Amino acid sequence: MSIRSLARDDVPRYHALRLRGLAEHPEAFTSSAEEEAASMEKAARRLERDARATHDVVLGAFDGDTLVGVVGMYVDPRRKARHRGHVYGMYVAREATGRGIGAQLVDALIEHAQRCDGLDALVLTVTAGNDGAQRLYERAGFAAFGREPGAVRVHGSSYDKVHMIRWLGTRSPAR
Repeated sequence: MSIRSLARDDVPRYHALRLRGLAEHPEAFTSSAEEEAASMEKAARRLERDARATHDVVLGAFDGDTLVGVVGMYVDPRRKARHRGHVYGMYVAREATGRGIGAQLVDALIEHAQRCDGLDALVLTVTAGNDGAQRLYERAGFAAFGREPGAVRVHGSSYDKVHMIRWLGTRSPAR
């Protein structure tokens, strides 16, 4: 198993794996497979290196040449908000689960974030009731700090999102 940053050449396999995750677990993502299937351009933009967004990254887990897992992080470029990394798009293909790939991706993302000047924390949301994912994040040091009722709606059903944070320093800032 190897983990690395994805690049422009990885767009077709990233797009395919992302669409698979969106289709298999529509309640887990804010984006929908239908919206993203129309064009690979959104996936391509995520993987392009932008000089103004040097902290942004999409990591991929590879089993040989096969992309089996992904996770991304973006940093809001606005001055007042650029101290937080936003985790998104975590997905591991069903046939690759149970091998610790999700934990490896999260650990690699935390290591990346710790090397980014100015970041003090990572934040994410996880669908309420997705206990396996929430436990994965908790083992990596994330803590829940709130719940957003009805954050996403899929086929007429609403799903809450649990907001989580992982401080990158040795302790959380004083309140």
